[in-house]
Amino acid sequence: MENNRNMKFNWRAFFSVLSALSFIGMVFTGVILFVIPPGRIANWSGWTLLGLTKHQWVGLHDWFSIIFVAASIFHVYLNWKPLVSYFKNKVSKAFALRIEWAFALVICCIIFLGTLVDIKPFSSLLAWNENIKHSWDISQQQAPIPHAELLTLTELSEQVQDVSLETMLTNLKSRGIEVTSPDVVLGDLAEAHKMTPSHLYYIALGQAGPGGGQRGHGQRGERQGEGGAEHEQGGTIRVGRMTLNSYCNQNGLDVNEAVKKLQDSGFKASPDMTIRSIADITGVHPSEIRTLLEPPIQ
Repeated sequence: MENNRNMKFNWRAFFSVLSALSFIGMVFTGVILFVIPPGRIANWSGWTLLGLTKHQWVGLHDWFSIIFVAASIFHVYLNWKPLVSYFKNKVSKAFALRIEWAFALVICCIIFLGTLVDIKPFSSLLAWNENIKHSWDISQQQAPIPHAELLTLTELSEQVQDVSLETMLTNLKSRGIEVTSPDVVLGDLAEAHKMTPSHLYYIALGQAGPGGGQRGHGQRGERQGEGGAEHEQGGTIRVGRMTLNSYCNQNGLDVNEAVKKLQDSGFKASPDMTIRSIADITGVHPSEIRTLLEPPIQ
């Protein structure tokens, strides 16, 4: 009889352990999501951490959160009497405003209001989160437009200057990548060939070198414009990280005229500001700054 009693399934223990494990999983994946790059970078570069993509980390976090909520509801149900005792006066056993739960409620209200009002230290945490996510811009090649991996080859060719759809298809075919339809999505085509969208994109442009480009290894494919290759000590440097002065010197532009042109167009600009910082202040993509500064075609 004693053995049968020990073998009986204990639902209270089950939901207690399930709540604890799912909470650990939710916290761990939450920390990962706090530091991972934005989707426009992660999806484009094939970013992974511990072998998992951003989409997989998001999925894990969502499911651990759902399991935690469900297990917590049953845990509360099975432990209702002990929980209610926390809200009762120890002497009279009647419901009373105990300092413990009143203090907990005050803390939650402060966090709620502080986050909405966007005051420190609550705003500092959000700013830190943004800085961490945008720091990935330094080491990952940026897409020509946000979420370019979701575009079809036809749509992508309309966004890229001087490279026609026919040229893209020819470049892809020369590397053994057969395209059955120009309406195939770039990200799907890259996935089918186990490449990052970034690597496939540069193959389509005819600018990608041989090898590399597998998912999980973000590519820095070389990017050349009319002003020549963008290099610094043998490494690729993105235009967004260049100061306006450096960009003008590299492309034979007068920096004072460039500053005036930008200011006349409503941008806050100075020679020592980077192209990205000029764009971010106004909320535009750095490519719009480049387009504005390009000399008119003769």
